Parts: sequence; structure tokens; C-alpha cells
Amino acid sequence: MKLKKPSRKTFVILLVLLIAACAGGFFYVKKIRAQKATAAKNSGKAPDRIYPVKRGRLVIGIMLRGSVNAKVKHKLALEAPFGTKLVKVVDENSKVKKGDVVAEFETADLLLRVDDYKLTIEQTKKDLAIAKEEREVLISTNKEDLRTARDKVTECQDAYSRYVRLEGPRDRDTQTLAVSDAEKERDEAKEEYTTAKNDFDNSIFADSAAEETAKKNVEKAKQKLEAAETKLNSALLAKKLFKRYTYPNKLKDLRNKLAQAKLGYEKTRVRTQSLLTQKNNQIYRLEITIRNNERQFRRHSSWVPMMTLIAPVDGIVTYGDPDRIWGNPEVKVGMDGRRKQVIITIPDMSQMIVDVNLPEQYRSKVSIGDKVHITPESLPEIKINGQISTIASLPVNTIPWDKSTPKIYRTVVSFADRNPKIVSGMSVQVEVVSKILENVISVPIEAVFEEGGQLFVYRKELSGPEKCFVKIGASSDNAVEITEGLEEGDEVFLYRPFQAKTN
Repeated sequence: MKLKKPSRKTFVILLVLLIAACAGGFFYVKKIRAQKATAAKNSGKAPDRIYPVKRGRLVIGIMLRGSVNAKVKHKLALEAPFGTKLVKVVDENSKVKKGDVVAEFETADLLLRVDDYKLTIEQTKKDLAIAKEEREVLISTNKEDLRTARDKVTECQDAYSRYVRLEGPRDRDTQTLAVSDAEKERDEAKEEYTTAKNDFDNSIFADSAAEETAKKNVEKAKQKLEAAETKLNSALLAKKLFKRYTYPNKLKDLRNKLAQAKLGYEKTRVRTQSLLTQKNNQIYRLEITIRNNERQFRRHSSWVPMMTLIAPVDGIVTYGDPDRIWGNPEVKVGMDGRRKQVIITIPDMSQMIVDVNLPEQYRSKVSIGDKVHITPESLPEIKINGQISTIASLPVNTIPWDKSTPKIYRTVVSFADRNPKIVSGMSVQVEVVSKILENVISVPIEAVFEEGGQLFVYRKELSGPEKCFVKIGASSDNAVEITEGLEEGDEVFLYRPFQAKTN
């Protein structure tokens, strides 16, 4: 039998009736709840919230807030210490691939500086080659000047030695011989004069002519004696002059000439050495100039590639340094480029971590290696496991410049699993699991009260709430272990029952 398909009108009527029934039920439930609340308010009682005590697993931990961050952030900055301007930059939040150009700086001035260094090096090398050739010529000239000066010293030394050893003694002997010859000649003339005079005095002449002849002979012998004596006196005078004046003056003159020659040689040596030193210094300065310019050329040439920033990994571009609290530049074309100033950061999304500020009061409850459960605040359905990787050795103030703010430990949490929905900058809840207790009795922390230094709970009995003293063990942010006072199956109140409302 074929069933008849209900009409559209019938379907609409049924839908309206269903909506009306739901609305009626909603208002009825709301009315009942309002009546219960009014009754509780009038009686001064809180609505019963009772927790059944049970035995099971108790996770000891604390809940913290953190921010997802990249473990490795590639911070791109101008590494060259050269003043320039930004001429090109990709848009923020752009996706880039490894090897893409993300920013460029002006290079015209830098390239001009490189060319200047190159030209300076070439010109200085030419000057150096000329200076080296001049040094070779100077060395040759200096050798010739020194040889001439040395030969002059040798010549003067030989002349002095020759006169002292040969010429001086020879001249002295000549003078002595001249005196000796003059004395001999005088003696002979004297003897001849004496003989002639004696003959004249002792002879008897036959005639006047013979007497005149003899007289002339005497006169002639006398003249010869006088000439011999004059010659002897001249020889003695010459010997005396040679000994007192000629010989000492000649020695002095030769010694002066030798000293002048030695002084001239020393002057030549100092002058040639000074000229060579000056030339060597010139060459050294030129070599230093070349090395300095080559070093500057290499440095400035190495800066040219630094003017282009290349993406080291695939990722998303972020302007500035996200780890810098203040002082990030406004990145735009035309901005001044400063060395080491981060203008672009590209997080490595393949390795993510969570930065957590661990309050100082929780430090004793958390250790490196503790397991954590990470829940993104924007995606609460996602649960990711992780662990505590590092905890700072020393605490710092929450606000660094305000010493009155609470202290925290910088803590890093690593992911055990990879989820593509987790991105840098995401806020997350981090539940730190420091200990897991198995098969223990635990109750919510709001069920335990303290009075007079003792802990107790309100246990539900047939006669009503009953105060029950307990002992506790480990606790978390929302639960506490009960070691004595409660058994599995007991029921406890999560508030102080029948507590009168206070104004």
C-alpha cells in the first residue's frame, strides 16, 4: 500500500506546533528555576552543590598562560656599517620563500666608494713602482759616492803615511847631508885659506908680481871660505826651518786633509743612508696606503651583498623585532638604514615553542621535563602535548623598570606534536603536569575549609551536612588529595551549607 506524502501545509503546521511547545517548555523551566532561587533566597540557603567522593587519578599541576613563538626567528638587519636608505621592502605579513629578496638598500654611494678605493690602489701601485726604481738608482748613486769618499780617505791616509815614513825622513836626511857637505866645504876652504895665508906670510917674493899673485890667492881663499861659511849657515838655517816649521806644518796639513777626508766620508755615509731611509719610508708609506685601501676595498665590496636582505627560510614577514618591547623602527621605503637594526623577522614555523612567565610562587612546583597540555585560547578543541624545556635561573620583575611588580621566571615549553593550526603569536593555556597520582581520593579544592588551624569538609549525611575533619596531601589548582577523613562514595558540599547571607 502506497503511503500518501504529507502536504507542505501540513508540514508547516506541525513545525509551528513544535516551536510553540518548545517555547512553552522553556518558559516553564525558567519559571521553576526562578521559584527555587526565590525560595533559596528567602530561606537564606545556597543551592545544593554536592560532589560525590571517588577514587582515581589526580593530576597535580598548575595552569599558566603563554604565547606561541618560533624557536628560531630569522632577524634580518643591515649588517654593513654604512649609512644608506631603504629603497625596497616586501609588505608585512607577506608569505615568502627561501631565497626571495625581502628588502633592498641604496648602493650608489657604496659602489662609488668602492670605485674610489680601486682607483686609489691602482695609482698608488704606480707610485710605488716609480719609488722602487728611484731607490735602485739611489742605491747605485750612494755606492758611487761612498766609494769616492772612501778613496779620498785612502789617498789622504797614504799621503800621510808616506810622508811620515818616507818623505819626511828623506827631507830631514837631505837637510842633514846639506849641512854636512857645507861643513866639509867650509873646513876645506878654511884649510885652504890658512895655507894660502901662511904661504903669503912666510914667503919672500922675488918681485911684486909674485907677491900680488900670492896676495890674490889669499884673497880668493878668503872669499871661498866666506862663501863656504855662508853656505853652511844657509844649510843650518834650512835644517832648522825644516825641523821647526816645514816638517810639522806638512804633517799637520796631511793630518787635516786626512781628517777632512774621513769627515767627508762620514757625511757621505750619513747623507746616503738618510736619502735611502727617506726613500724606504716613502715606499713603506705607499705600501701601507695600498694595504689600507685594499682592506677598505675588500670591506666595502663585502658590504654590497649585505645591501640586499634574502629570506633564509619559508615564512611570513614581520616588521621589526617582535622580542623588542620598544624601539622598533617604522619600516618604510626611504627610512635610514642603521647597522644591526632589525627591520624584518621571519619566524621558522617548523619549530614552535611557547613562552611562559612562571610566577615566583609556582617555581618549586615546576621542573624541567614536566609534561604540559597546551590549549589554544582561540581553538579550545585542540589539545597538544609538550614539556618544560628551560626555566630561567633567576627571576625578573614582570615590568623590568618597576621593582614592585611580581617576579617571574622566563620559561620555555616545547611541543611534542606538530599541529599546522598553531602559528606564531597565538595565545595558549598551558597546564603544567608536575605529578600524576593514581588511585587516590580527591575532592574539588572549594570543598575544603579551614578553621582554627584544622581542615574540614561538610559531608552529606541523612541528618544533613556534617563537619568532617580531614588531612590532605598533594594539591593542584582545582583539586586536593584527601589522605584521611573521607571514603569513596561519600558526598561533600562544595560550599558552606546553610550559611546565612551576610550583608
